[in-house]
Amino acid sequence: MTTNPETTPTPGPALAAMAPWETVMASADGLQAYAEACTGWQQEVTRFIERRAGENQRSLQALMAARDLGDVMKIQQDWTLQAATDYTQEVTRLTRLLTTLSMTGTTPDVQKVVALIC
Repeated sequence: MTTNPETTPTPGPALAAMAPWETVMASADGLQAYAEACTGWQQEVTRFIERRAGENQRSLQALMAARDLGDVMKIQQDWTLQAATDYTQEVTRLTRLLTTLSMTGTTPDVQKVVALIC
């Protein structure tokens, strides 16, 4: 296989200075951190969906048991406030997961390798 020097990415100084096995290990570390972050992301999103589905179900049950318009309005208000709080907290948690991924100690060169693979 031949490579075209004009289109083949040049490794950064940190990767160029490493032995080939060190490059592979650094890339593997970056990929492991990425996989862990993806797993954490999926778990967090699943937890959030399950929580919101439970909240929605409780609100629907309360609506079915409502006796008057005042009850309905109170249930809707409570649901809206809880949903807004839950979504705001979820954005914060997901942002932390992304920040953790970017701050795992991997070098920028390793992060570039991960970006090329994904």
